[in-house]
Amino acid sequence: MFSQKTLDEYGPNSLFRHHSVVREWIEGIFSRGGYDKLLELETTVERVEKENGKWVVTLRKVLKGRNYWWREKFDAVVAASGHYNVPWFPEVEGLLEFDKRFPGTISHSKHFREGSKYKGKRVVVVGASVSSIETIHEILDVVNGQVYASIRDQPIPAFGWVPFEHPQITIKPAIQRFDPETGRVHFTDGSYLDNINHIIYGTGYTFSFPFIPAVQKRVKNAYRRLPGVYQHTWNIEDPTLTFVGMLGGGFTFRAYEWQSVAIARFLAGRAKALPSIPEQLEWERQRVNEKRGGKDYYSIAPDYEGFFEYLRDVAGEPAEGTSGRKLPAFDPQWLTIWGDMVAPRLESWRRKRKEAERKLELKAKL
Repeated sequence: MFSQKTLDEYGPNSLFRHHSVVREWIEGIFSRGGYDKLLELETTVERVEKENGKWVVTLRKVLKGRNYWWREKFDAVVAASGHYNVPWFPEVEGLLEFDKRFPGTISHSKHFREGSKYKGKRVVVVGASVSSIETIHEILDVVNGQVYASIRDQPIPAFGWVPFEHPQITIKPAIQRFDPETGRVHFTDGSYLDNINHIIYGTGYTFSFPFIPAVQKRVKNAYRRLPGVYQHTWNIEDPTLTFVGMLGGGFTFRAYEWQSVAIARFLAGRAKALPSIPEQLEWERQRVNEKRGGKDYYSIAPDYEGFFEYLRDVAGEPAEGTSGRKLPAFDPQWLTIWGDMVAPRLESWRRKRKEAERKLELKAKL
């Protein structure tokens, strides 16, 4: 199944799939094995705390307009709530004051729905990764004049500068400050822009675990990372608390699957032992020294093989006589497939650039 947009841009042989297909695949993981019977839907996890050697989970469900609260005890907890939920904004002088003075001007790509809202508007898009790139190309045909792309360092390596090589995109450096009095946006090179209608931050997300107070406290004291966690998966001080999906860099669902199998075997007592706590803390310390925080810290790129093979080693083989998942060895062909998905995107952006340049040439001749 393809959307018309996918067919128009990438043709019938596209590797991309409609979101409904992806959702069906995910839901099928539960339904095929009958695991959907174990799901408690329309329920919020309000609190998770360790008490007397057990994890006490406080839950809430709304039925017929009434709140029902209850607590359950567990031997282990897997936090798989994702980290693409709470938008992250960099600290910029005057941002809060600007937002109060001009409400609705500053937004995050999480809330982007369609380009028509930006018709005839002057727009700045902040960021140089997937979200900002997608946003820019969704609004190119409707904005007033240029789209200003504010980029702090370098764009995402997989795409490079190709998505920004368009006659209607003007590259600007990072925003240095906002002037709430005049509405002026100042950049680090001394330049500025006036009369900007929208500033869209495509700067990613941060971690948030309000339902696990002990973890949330650690997150607030760290820079855009999940501290005290080994290999993005095991809580170092107490590995009966584990995490799935708190990483990035590619191979999303496959990485989650490898984490899930390794965690399941570990909690079942059939996995390879983790390194000592001092060794795990040293892994974290070295990573912080090298990458600080942010997406560099929680990205598994470029050492995909190291990450997948470590989880496979911890997981080991499924128990004899069971239908447990046998994790295959990392295959370099996966990287080739990833490249095959990137290539049509690059070609699409190059084609758009040529079409825009051709239109400008024709317009200049009139």
